[in-house]
Amino acid sequence: MIRYILNRILLLIPVILVVSFIVFGLMELAPGSIVDVFGMEDLSAEQRAELIARYNLDKSMFYRYGLYMLNLLQGDLGVSDITGASVWGMFIDRLPNTLILAFAALIIGAGVAIPMGIIAARRAGSVIDNAVTVFALAGMSMPAFWLGLLLLLLFSLNLGWFPGGRFDAGLRSLILPAICASVMLMANTVRQTRSNMLEVLKADYLRTARAKGVPEEVVIQKHALGNAWIPIITAMGSSLAVQLAGSVVVEQVFAWPGIGRMAAEAVRSRDVTTATGTVIMTAIIYVLVLLVVDILYAFVDPRIKAQYMSTGKKRKRVAAVIGSDVGAPDAEGQADAGAPATASIPASSGKQQGSDAEETALTASTPVAASAPDTQARAEVPVSAEQEKTFVTRTNFAETLKDDLTGADGMLATKRYRKRSQMHEIFHHIRQNKGAMTGLIILGIVVLTFLASYLIDFHSVTDINARLRFHRPSMSEPLLPFGADHFGRDMFLRVIYGTRYTLGIGFGSVALAAIFGVTLGAISGYYGRHVDNVIMRISDVIASIPGMLLGMVIVTVMGQSIQNLILAVAAQSIPVYIRMTRASILTVRNNEFVEAARAIGLSNIRIVFAQVLPNGLSPVIVTISASLGITIVVAASLSYLGFGVPVPHPEWGAMISEGKEFARHAPHLMTFPGAFIMITVLAFNLLGDGLRDALDPKLKK
Repeated sequence: MIRYILNRILLLIPVILVVSFIVFGLMELAPGSIVDVFGMEDLSAEQRAELIARYNLDKSMFYRYGLYMLNLLQGDLGVSDITGASVWGMFIDRLPNTLILAFAALIIGAGVAIPMGIIAARRAGSVIDNAVTVFALAGMSMPAFWLGLLLLLLFSLNLGWFPGGRFDAGLRSLILPAICASVMLMANTVRQTRSNMLEVLKADYLRTARAKGVPEEVVIQKHALGNAWIPIITAMGSSLAVQLAGSVVVEQVFAWPGIGRMAAEAVRSRDVTTATGTVIMTAIIYVLVLLVVDILYAFVDPRIKAQYMSTGKKRKRVAAVIGSDVGAPDAEGQADAGAPATASIPASSGKQQGSDAEETALTASTPVAASAPDTQARAEVPVSAEQEKTFVTRTNFAETLKDDLTGADGMLATKRYRKRSQMHEIFHHIRQNKGAMTGLIILGIVVLTFLASYLIDFHSVTDINARLRFHRPSMSEPLLPFGADHFGRDMFLRVIYGTRYTLGIGFGSVALAAIFGVTLGAISGYYGRHVDNVIMRISDVIASIPGMLLGMVIVTVMGQSIQNLILAVAAQSIPVYIRMTRASILTVRNNEFVEAARAIGLSNIRIVFAQVLPNGLSPVIVTISASLGITIVVAASLSYLGFGVPVPHPEWGAMISEGKEFARHAPHLMTFPGAFIMITVLAFNLLGDGLRDALDPKLKK
């Protein structure tokens, strides 16, 4: 166990080096410099040269990075390029706030989600189960920033129960941010608890425990839940790691002074030193939390604890066992030696004896003439009337069945029971899944809306009409189903027009991430060894950077545009596809058809992409369908934070960001865009669940 922990901690060193270089390099490649951020165009040439020399801007990027890493080895994260304050001091000051928020969200989420998941699993198929499933999917589909704004609007602005955007009210300031942060954790934990409890509740040992008279509560809490903890802990640990790495959106909505908000402000202001130091520390926290999760596995499952044993102890035990086996007397062997030797019977003799006995029995039961030939003997065997009747009946049935199958009705029956193709089988199960069909219908409507958006002129969604400012939703004259915004622009047209951005970013980022991730994952899984190590370490480095922070850095470096937003969202999804594809390829690459392809001389590239990959695409397809909703939420979150689609393009996240300033008097400005995000993501989640059920043999039963 200790050796395993030390190895994981030592692996942090290359992660820190690579993460720091990526973030530092990206921030340095952004247009402009810290001097431009200060807005010191009016400075004299001497003053400007002095400022450039102070920040070593006259040196190369590698020199500045080397100087930064030299200070980092001494425990110095540097000072802020904007305020001059110590980055380590600012991080330590804000870390407790993030810890409080993260653990409060964990307590709320786990305290609600685990009992809900257990109840849903025990009453699978009931109304309660369906309600819990809908709650989990809705929680996963609701953007955190939109939920936070709704909570502020209801409980802070209208009811006045909790303070809005304040940190000085003690526990009352924590309740709304903790609830908002716990929703995603709650949704993931509910699904994992329900799914794993469904599998465990069917186990034989639970039936045995009930038969022995063990109380039902003990059966559920000790035996069933005890064997379903691993995936539940994984879901909660991953969510907690993201929270501790900085929940940028929640902290931004509630003005919570945490490290996520600190990182967002540093990236926005081009504070390279603060941004790099914050990302490095959040990556370290992320890896350490996942390490703690792995260690918790050992306390839950003794089999996993055995895997953490050091190699030296294992070797000593194996050697001791082998030595005792060699030196100990074999009682069984001594008994065999003292026993009298028996004549060995060849295997063929037993077979011959058996066939002779069978032939003798058949001969005795069948009266045939000894002198007649074999064919004549078979012809003269008497047949009873009952045997003849049975033979005629079977013959007539076969002929009748043949006639029925060749007729019109027979052809229909044959087509009905003919084995379906894999694609037909998937559509068949989706048609029988009400949730998947609901998601498919909603997606059809969204796609039609997407096509209709190309009939709307861009000027009609950007023209300002001061007479209609903050007009309420109205179905009369003027016809404004979703009302008008603070510039008098038609919200209905803007929401419909924004569909092209949302679906375009979603499908574009998923396609880009899938192309790179599936390709690298297939190569990693097929070749293995050094190729696998290099690709997987790159994947681990990218995954250790908080996705939202990575997206903000990429957009800051490359500029705000739809293309750059697609790239920023896709970059954080690539490790998921690499791991999923690699795991799928590992289960296929040693099959017989792969060996046959190698034997006939096919190249490795052709084997990977023409033989191996098509047979392992099912998990990848499910991942694609599930990640479409996630990418839409991430893109909308970046737009809400000001790193997405530039104004005045009506992207849904940017529209919510504009409407939050007028939430008290015009709540429709953020209600309708947020509802469209939630409905679209919910449709993708429903369809993704249907695909998972259709492609999983255990769930199809």
